Amino acid sequence: MKCLLMTIVALLSTSAWAAPQTLQFWHSMTGEKGKLLSGIIDQFNQLDENKGKLVVQPQFIGSYEEGLNKLRTALIGGRGPGVVQITDVGTQVMIDSDAIVPLQDFIDRDPEFPLAQILPPIRHYYEIAGKLYSLPFATSNPILYYNIDAFKKAGIAHPPTTYAELEADALKLSNPSEKITGLTWPLNSWFFEQFLAREGVTLVNPGNGRGARAKEANYLDPAAIAFVSMWDRMSRNQSFGNVGRDWDPPEQNFLAGRSAMLITSTSDIFENLSEAPFKMGTAPIPSQSAKSPGGTIIGGNSLWIMKNKPLEEQNGAYRFIKFMASAKVQENWHRHTGYFPIRSDVIDSLKKQGFYDQYPVAWVAIQQMRASPDLPATRGALMGVFPEVREHIATAIEEVLSGQSDIKADVEKALKKAKAKTDFSLLRYNRGKSE
Repeated sequence: MKCLLMTIVALLSTSAWAAPQTLQFWHSMTGEKGKLLSGIIDQFNQLDENKGKLVVQPQFIGSYEEGLNKLRTALIGGRGPGVVQITDVGTQVMIDSDAIVPLQDFIDRDPEFPLAQILPPIRHYYEIAGKLYSLPFATSNPILYYNIDAFKKAGIAHPPTTYAELEADALKLSNPSEKITGLTWPLNSWFFEQFLAREGVTLVNPGNGRGARAKEANYLDPAAIAFVSMWDRMSRNQSFGNVGRDWDPPEQNFLAGRSAMLITSTSDIFENLSEAPFKMGTAPIPSQSAKSPGGTIIGGNSLWIMKNKPLEEQNGAYRFIKFMASAKVQENWHRHTGYFPIRSDVIDSLKKQGFYDQYPVAWVAIQQMRASPDLPATRGALMGVFPEVREHIATAIEEVLSGQSDIKADVEKALKKAKAKTDFSLLRYNRGKSE
């Protein structure tokens, strides 16, 4: 009887020891992108080295903003995932949270991690003081989409490269009586940020918060006033289609032929290409002049390893993140979404395969990203109140577009108000972190 009990205990112990480790992965991918992500996770779980040992369980947690708030709540209760996908503008909050393990800590112990292959413009956004804190995964920047058929009909030979050309082309392509506008994009702070970076101008000072904490908004820079003023002029002459803050309506306007140009994320390239009932082209976003010194900022999200987990689970999280950085996964993700592959070798391989000959619209996006100079402006802003700040900017632009007064006075007044709100938010946040 004693031997039988010992055997049962041994079997139970072996079973418990052999149970696979579960790794919770929180993310914000929806629709076809969410399905693709689930398929990639299944591939990881089915790898021989993971079967019976490690299982990643994905959980959708809502939008980027909802996901960040849900994580904050979970951490207060000592809960949360092993790996979480967080929007780019949550970077400073994640670093300040003391709830994460920097990815660099694992990379330094692993000579096989493909750090050298991660494209500099992508790596630099999530790299602070030479340390990579998270894995950039779904990365994008804005690009100009245009209806080639509409361009030919209007006698426009090439996509606009400057503000002056953008305004002129948008007007030519518009027909207010039929409610057709030349251009549209979402009413979102992201575009304000990107067009400042295109001029080499930081969003906040000093240095976009890269060397020291951001203390002051840079919304009254001449480049900021020029961009919002252009936006206002196009709205007033009805060459810009203002369809609100959501991302889908501008895209649907473009695909339905109600706007001949669209500026939005590169992540939608293949989707737009497949759905457009016309010949579609892409081009870099215009700049104030041909000599503008800046570039674009990487947007999207990255993957973070959480600290409040056992070391074994943290190591499992790193294995998963390393898999997500693999060439195979990055090629699959790029081919089926339009998000950039984060690796230069993947781009080189696809180019050799003729992929970009088949899809030149995607190659334009790659070239724009690679051509972006390494400046504080193009590395993007770091601040712990970024979601709040985006609301300040969007509200200011809404005020401008709904106004009827003198353009310059209206723009400066709205941006001055937004700057005051942002400066106060930065002061309050920075005081909290210095205590």
